[in-house]
This record gives sequence, C-alpha cells and structure tokens, in this order.
Amino acid sequence: MKKYILALLLCYTGASYAQTEGAGKYAINKLTVNTKNSDFGTAFYGDDKLVYASPKKGISLVNDVWEENNQRFLELYVGDILSNGDIDNVSLLKGEVNTRYHEADVVFTRDLKTVYFTRNNFYNKKLARDEKQMANLAMFKASVNDKGEWVNIIPMPFNNVEYSVGHPALSADEKTLYFISDMPGSYGQTDIFKVAINDSGFGNPVNLGFKINSPSKEFSPFVDGEVLYFSSDKEGGMGGLDVYATRLVDYTPEPILLNAPINSSADDFTFIIHPTTRKGYVSSNRKGGDGDDDLYSFIEEEPVVFKCTQVITGEVRDKNTTEIIRGAVVSVKDTEGNLVKEVVVDEEGSFELPVYCDTAYKLEGKKEGYTTQSKSLTTSMEADKKLKLLILLGTGEIVEQAEPEVPLVVEDKPEGIPEVLPEEIVKVRPSTYVVNIEPIYFELNSSYLNKEAQRELDKVVDLMNKYPEMIIESGSHTDSRGIVGYNVWLSTRRAKSTVNYIIDKGIDSSRITGKGYGETQLINECSDGVECTEAQHAKNRRTEFVIIKM
Repeated sequence: MKKYILALLLCYTGASYAQTEGAGKYAINKLTVNTKNSDFGTAFYGDDKLVYASPKKGISLVNDVWEENNQRFLELYVGDILSNGDIDNVSLLKGEVNTRYHEADVVFTRDLKTVYFTRNNFYNKKLARDEKQMANLAMFKASVNDKGEWVNIIPMPFNNVEYSVGHPALSADEKTLYFISDMPGSYGQTDIFKVAINDSGFGNPVNLGFKINSPSKEFSPFVDGEVLYFSSDKEGGMGGLDVYATRLVDYTPEPILLNAPINSSADDFTFIIHPTTRKGYVSSNRKGGDGDDDLYSFIEEEPVVFKCTQVITGEVRDKNTTEIIRGAVVSVKDTEGNLVKEVVVDEEGSFELPVYCDTAYKLEGKKEGYTTQSKSLTTSMEADKKLKLLILLGTGEIVEQAEPEVPLVVEDKPEGIPEVLPEEIVKVRPSTYVVNIEPIYFELNSSYLNKEAQRELDKVVDLMNKYPEMIIESGSHTDSRGIVGYNVWLSTRRAKSTVNYIIDKGIDSSRITGKGYGETQLINECSDGVECTEAQHAKNRRTEFVIIKM
C-alpha cells in the first residue's frame, strides 16, 4: 500500500505502551472483507456506505501489476455499513473513476455531489512522469450524478508532475481542503497542507507548519469538527505510521498520540470517525491481519482530550558571578505546595518544565551551598507558550523573587517639551522623546562602557547642563534571544553603568534614573520564535535616554 504513496519506505518495531490519559479509548474489530492483498483508506459515503481501496480483481488482458509490491493496481470499492461496523455488498465504484493505474483516498462533500480523490498523475489518457520517470500522485475533483457515477473529473490546479499531491480531507464547513504533498516548502518528506475553496476555485496551498509537520512523513489527514487526525512515522510513536490528533481552532497543541489499539507497533493510518455515532475505521498492517494492509472498525469509548500546556524554560546562575550552576534542582509546585515536576539542570545550567495553562505555580531553584530561590507565577491561556526565566542562587535568607516592574509608559508629552524640537531631542514613539545620540553598544554579557559609548554619554551631560530642569531616565533594552530574567538583570546593570557615568560628570542624581527593561519593549516584530536578521535584533539592543521633564 504505502509504497505506492510517495514510495514511502517504512520500518517498525514491536513495543508495549500503556494507556495515556486524554489520548482516547477505543474498541476495535477486523473487517471480514479484507483480502490477502492491501485493503485500506476508508471514507464515509453518506451515513450508511463506505468507500475503500483494494487491488483490482478478476481477469485482466493488460499488465496491471505494480512492481513495488507485486500486487495489481488499486481501485475504489463501495459497500454497505452493517450495524457491527463490517461492510457488505461490495462493488466497484461507478463512472469514470477507476483507471488502469492507482486510485485511492477519497472524501465526499456532505451533499454527496462532489468528491476529491487521489490517483497516479493520469489525465486525458496520459500518465505524467517526472525527470526520474516516476509517476507521482495527483489529486482530482469529480461530480457525482444521480446514478452515483463519477463524472467531470478535473485535476487540482496545484498538481505538478515533479511532486505528489494527495490524501484529501475537508473541513467541517467544507471551505478548506487538506492534503499531503512533498511540494517545495515542505518541512519533511511529506507534509500536510491546506487550501481555501472559494467561488472562483482554490487559493494557494499553505503548509500547516512545524507544530503538525515534522522532518518525517505526515500522512492521511482527516478532519472531525475542530480536530485534525493524521498519521506520521516521526520519533516518539509506537512504530511505523501512528495516528495523532490535534486542534485546528483556538490553539494548536502538540499532537497527541492515540492510544492502542488504534496504534500498534506496525503502520496505522487513514483514521476516520463519524461525527455523531463516534464509530470509525482505521487501516493497519499489524500482526493478526489477513494480508498486507487491512481494514478495522472501531468505537470511540472515550474521546481525545486536549489540555492547554506551556513550557517553563530557563537557566540557573550564580547571583554574584552570573556563572551557570550545574547540578541545581528546579521544581514546580502547585499553590498548596504539592510537587508537580522536578528536574536537574543540564550541563549548561538549563531546565525545561511542562505546565498547564491558566494555573498558579511556585517555581523553586536549589543547590547545596546556595539559598533556595522561589518565584510565584500564573500561566496564561496561550497554548504552547515558552516562559523563559532566570534563577539566580546566592547566599543569605530564602528569597521570593519579585515580578519584574511594569515598564515606564509616558502617556502624555513630558512637561516642558517645546513644539519645535531642538536638534538634540527626537521623538521616537508616541509621547516618547529621547536624547538624540548614536546607539550605545555593549560587549556580550558586559556592562562596561567603551570609549565610543563614553563620547555619546558626554553629549547627554552637555544637554542636561544646557537644560538645568531636564529629568531623564536611562532605559536599557535587549533583544528577545536570551532568558527573560537574565535579560532584565543584564539590562539593569547596563542602565546603572550609564547613570553612574553621568552622575560622575557632575549631574545631580535626582535628575537621572536607570531602568533595565530586558526584552519587554521590543520596537519590531522580533519576539520569541520569530526569525529575524542580526540587524533586526540589533535594533532592540538599545539604550535610550527618555526625557521625563524638560
């Protein structure tokens, strides 16, 4: 089966897996229509019929054996669904659908008048081949007439002879078509894409992104309301292809690996489920089958439950030297003090702890010879968010780390700012006026002021001497690439260095304050997870002298 679909070369190992909370509970049965060959890829045809793929049957006058598995090319069959999930009265689909090549993987619209399906790139009686003379897959659309015949078959506009497109699935509102492909822009060997269905046809294909797609093979999508089911042979599964589920709306959590018996140590794929009866079908080549791939029916006894989660990441460092502390223990406790999770930091002093959204926690860092540090926090409702924190361990009393101060926001024009600005002052943002100097840069992890920085600070001193009533704040900022707490700590040190320099030049300390904002006031889109150039990140590594009063 799978070999014909993008020539997937799959391997699998035996393993025993316990039931995972929230990953569904199912009762499964093998169908009696299975043959010694490959039977797979079911689709609901209304509420009482099932379509699936199986090699051609009967006598043929042409060579229609596929060399990859020595089985005949696949055709599409339809049968009646019985009360026990089995199917009966199986026959070939009517119309122009079945050719001398492969057909498989179908989805119908609710009115049963339109169908999308996969076949070899065969159209107008011609088989298209790529530069390597391989016949890739293509996806087609057909109309279903009153006799149940497929007519007016047309190829999708994003088919291409150089790559494969197939495995169609429809969203609940039938305005989005999902499919797999190895087209340019894929993360892995095959990815899941989506495309909008509109009045004029179709939009441009969009990759579903790294939360769903992996460097491995993603396969056979199916949409059940807000849930996307698909198969993948990525690491962490039970073996071969495994069925996963994730959400398509509100937030997209880490895909959940469905429990056995849906998944096994072999290949498990083309999962479908009825939205009302919660009965469905899955294909598998697991042990105990009748042949190559076999069809199985199942009943969902407990649904998949998605829990909104986040991850707390960070580092443990010495409060005085800022050196990393190896062997430190970081724990998360609930509001009643019960231990939720505990880890030992790695060789780089880093840790990672999973937590639930919208939940209060207490984070603790400890190491023998140091004082325990604790921090209270409440997670937000943003799924899969990574919280970057810095734990600084020192000596002395046990300390509860305070939340970062709210950054200074100047709501109105500072007192004394003239309508026509002198050249030494520039407006950088609404209600924010700063001293017009060249950027002050620091060495990595340093707050030392070099000669270039001192020359720029002398301009600030000159301006404050020119305007004796001027009050300013030295605000130091970082980009988003470090740990949040460390960025605040480092930027605070840098702000204090600039303040001390200006005070040493004779400016009264009441006229200047320093504040480190870390990464809390980015001036462009370069936040966590956003790819930016070094020049874009550099714009956020700035020290501004904001005018509070003129």
